[in-house]
Amino acid sequence: MARRFFFLAAAAVFLAGCGGNEAAPSSTDQRETRVEWLGNQCFRITSSIGTSILTDPFSSGAGGRTLPSPLKPDIILISHESSDANNSDAADNQPTVFRGSIGIGSNNATGIRIHGIPTFRDPDKETPDGMNIVFVWQMDGMRFCFLGALMNQLSSAQISQIGPADVLFVPVGGSLSPSARQTVLEQLRPRLVIPMGRGAGGWTYGSVLHPAGDSARFSRSTLPLQTTTLLL
Repeated sequence: MARRFFFLAAAAVFLAGCGGNEAAPSSTDQRETRVEWLGNQCFRITSSIGTSILTDPFSSGAGGRTLPSPLKPDIILISHESSDANNSDAADNQPTVFRGSIGIGSNNATGIRIHGIPTFRDPDKETPDGMNIVFVWQMDGMRFCFLGALMNQLSSAQISQIGPADVLFVPVGGSLSPSARQTVLEQLRPRLVIPMGRGAGGWTYGSVLHPAGDSARFSRSTLPLQTTTLLL
């Protein structure tokens, strides 16, 4: 009964946060992060103090919708070089951009440390055109992992670099097979899963939260106890 009450309370926080303004934080566990889906694999993740990260911005027409304007992220993460993910010109300011070889390893921008782990279409042929970068960072006391266009299950070395993820952005409907995706989820054991891509709406894992809008706010204390899918 206590666990059910916690889940319902957490769901209420998610739903109440959709489309609203960010609440002023009063403690580490109560600092809220806002995640907004902008189309395809493009998300705007905004911390409690207003620092924003934009993932995989797409070119006009490539994401099925148009990116909002003005768009002024502090950081842009580009996991792979295709028109549905590498439109850094979508920003109306001059954010820090992590992509390709620049995105690999540990980097710092606007007070956030971002770690980029390279993955490849063919693990035996580590070529730039077959590379995808998995990005990991800490925000508001939570560990975020953006898998980008991951195409294979992760190696033990990659899992060690990523570590456990509180919030995991996972591709659906792309080259990552259902069995490989299942393995990745079991390896990383996220508390909140956010599916992305053209097949995102038809896939869930564990319990499901389905806000009415394209955004949700949550804090470390309101993350579900068991793996839950957030459908945006």
